[in-house]
Amino acid sequence: MSVEGEPKRPRAQGGDSAAAAAAGGTPSISEGLVRLAERIASLHTHIDQVSREAAGVQQLFNTTVAAQTPFLAAKWVNVFAALSSATDALRGVEDGVKGTIRPIGWAKPPPPADSADGLPPDVCRDVIYPCLPIDEAVCSARPISRAHGSQLVNEAFVQRCIAKHLSRHSLTGLIDVHRTAADTVNAAAPTPAPPTASSSSDAPAAAGGDGPHVSHICYLCRCCYVLEHGGALWCEWPDFIRLADIYKLTPSTGLPLIMSAQWMAAHLPTKADFHTMPLALRQYSTFGHLFNYRGTSLALTKVDEADDGDEAKKEDGEEGDGEGDGLVTRQRYRIRDVYFTTVPLSALPADCPFRDTYDPHNPPIRYHGHFFPSFTAFMKWLVLANWYGREGVDEKQVFYAEVGDGDEPFQPLLTRDIDGHTTIDFIYGERVRLIILRGTEEGDTVAAYLWLTGGSIVLYTTEAEIEGQELYDYPIAMSLAHALLTKNGLAHLIPH
Repeated sequence: MSVEGEPKRPRAQGGDSAAAAAAGGTPSISEGLVRLAERIASLHTHIDQVSREAAGVQQLFNTTVAAQTPFLAAKWVNVFAALSSATDALRGVEDGVKGTIRPIGWAKPPPPADSADGLPPDVCRDVIYPCLPIDEAVCSARPISRAHGSQLVNEAFVQRCIAKHLSRHSLTGLIDVHRTAADTVNAAAPTPAPPTASSSSDAPAAAGGDGPHVSHICYLCRCCYVLEHGGALWCEWPDFIRLADIYKLTPSTGLPLIMSAQWMAAHLPTKADFHTMPLALRQYSTFGHLFNYRGTSLALTKVDEADDGDEAKKEDGEEGDGEGDGLVTRQRYRIRDVYFTTVPLSALPADCPFRDTYDPHNPPIRYHGHFFPSFTAFMKWLVLANWYGREGVDEKQVFYAEVGDGDEPFQPLLTRDIDGHTTIDFIYGERVRLIILRGTEEGDTVAAYLWLTGGSIVLYTTEAEIEGQELYDYPIAMSLAHALLTKNGLAHLIPH
């Protein structure tokens, strides 16, 4: 019986089937079943391969993304369910064909040679784990591949991650870690206090021992966790570290600053401890204790209300009780003898120009009536304005110039971005700016900067005086200042 609208076709009978096939016509039923069986065998092989890979991906998903992000877990479970349903449907087709007509010679295809559970170790090592945060990589290594977990995430793996972050944030040669277990053990540092109790899920790494002693890989994992958080903010610190080195605030061993295993164990026993202060302050705390000024450490310390008298608050212009908004509270800190306060957005004056650039991870700072746009800007200012008197630095004032009423280019120089130079802005009654001319680039051995305030420009430098020069006794500082001021229409201010 033909389908309506479809032309009738002659039915091949007996020996006519071979002739029809030879002539390129429709193959016989038996020949079609043989071909179908071959196709199903091929699909069966692919089904098994997809099923194994899906199981590996499902396991990886459950131990990483799903564990951390319930929303994604609920969304992606449908994807895996659909894949499983499709696999079952294909197997149903196979079973239906096999159960209806089994051609002569039908045989189930042999299983693939590699039937091991989970993803291959080289895929985990080279593809999956480099994309994971260090805590997730460590915690998921053994559940994904118990036989190869310790080889997938070992000291070499963590050190590669650390090197990647240091390079990405321009910190190579400025900050580093103890590269061997012997270096960690032999590092001269105070014995840390025992870490606070916490759940294992809150630890930066699953590896390592308990108590004050910390294994080398656990130390490396803590350092890696610190370095991978806040990449844009880490990029703010090279300028500060190079200036601090020029002003002789770095340890006697020089750069790079080695993140201490003892300090990490005592102050960052868990991930939660890392997030107890704004990110920029926490980053500084991991290496700031290595600096010193005139024999006193420049470690960052949180000041408790009970230890912070009313006179100290009044001196800094603070009368609040620690309130704040969002991620930032009005919290006081101390570095050496410098007390300062983080400022919530709601506490900034309505006309403050720093409201537009407010970053809760790098919050504004109030210090003795000064308002700084960020903690990183404040730290660079402290080097140049407070910690410049170290023996052997010999910073001096090179020139001072008053700006007349007709010097209109001065205001743009005070407020707009300066290409190629780091600027430090703050408000102390009026807007003040420091323009760093030299001292923040790799290889710089001297610092030079302009101090701009209401009607005056001052040039400071650590450069040694060279008498008898054709143009200037301080050729580096004066040449840089002359180039910048000339570009902005203020060349007449440079003494000749």
